[in-house]
Amino acid sequence: MEHVQVLIAGGGIAGLSAAIWCQRLGLSCLLVEKSDRLGGQLHQIHNEIWDFPPRIYPRGASLLEELCQHPAIQKLNVRLGEELLAIDRDAHIVTTSRTAYRVDYLLIATGVTPNEIPALNGCKRVLPPAFSTTAEAASVAGLELAVIGGGDRALESAVNLTTHARHVYLLIRSNQLRGRSDWLRKIAALPNLSVLWETEVKGYQHTGERLLLKLASRRPENPTELYVDWILPRIGVHGNCSGLDGLPTFGEGYLKTDAFQRADDSWIYGSGDATNGAEYASLSLAVGQAMKAVKHMSMQYRSANPF
Repeated sequence: MEHVQVLIAGGGIAGLSAAIWCQRLGLSCLLVEKSDRLGGQLHQIHNEIWDFPPRIYPRGASLLEELCQHPAIQKLNVRLGEELLAIDRDAHIVTTSRTAYRVDYLLIATGVTPNEIPALNGCKRVLPPAFSTTAEAASVAGLELAVIGGGDRALESAVNLTTHARHVYLLIRSNQLRGRSDWLRKIAALPNLSVLWETEVKGYQHTGERLLLKLASRRPENPTELYVDWILPRIGVHGNCSGLDGLPTFGEGYLKTDAFQRADDSWIYGSGDATNGAEYASLSLAVGQAMKAVKHMSMQYRSANPF
């Protein structure tokens, strides 16, 4: 069984930042990433990144390209297509989809996955989570769309799509927004955007190239059926900590950590979106958490091995 000093699970910005700090502090590390490429959600950011100083990046891929030129990343031991599956907390053994490792420290930076709507299972007219309403909105020009969700991302998506779409319907399950209240002002000024409050999708029917949505609403004035060309769900995300039974979580499956980014075991840490919850997801926070976690590992290691 291969021994690894620091095993990093996840190749997004949190995992890559942790690898940089491992080299900085003299810890050897191995990074496993379940997909076939590094970058995580950076690939899904198609809008301008202006809040990650000091540069402004036109999109996530631009930031990732520069990050991958870092000397520590160039020398990083990476294994793609390898997913974290289970942890033996007593034996310090981590099992992946390919093998098992005996590790000194584990950093969970596995990110998040978009939530799904069971009523839309099998639907062929659902746009993917990575669909960019800035870069790809022109592809739905002249069409009618339903955006589902009441958070900032759903509201931003709906507003962006009105630039090209014939009409956009925003379906919100509750009677209030989870996103910023200033979106209401923007929405009210758009003649081709309709908000259906307290409305959920209960089913669908394919009708040629269009889709008939079956709706349920607590508001009698809202329709019970709606024809659209495409649906774009924006109903939030959940933490990728499935299969890691026994680790403390909160909210939608996010890993609960202490002030040092440590879970309730002295050798297991977390950083990035997998630990933050949707409200505090940010690139800057993920980078800082990775630094804090690895620094704490380094201090723990030096304390246990003074010479």
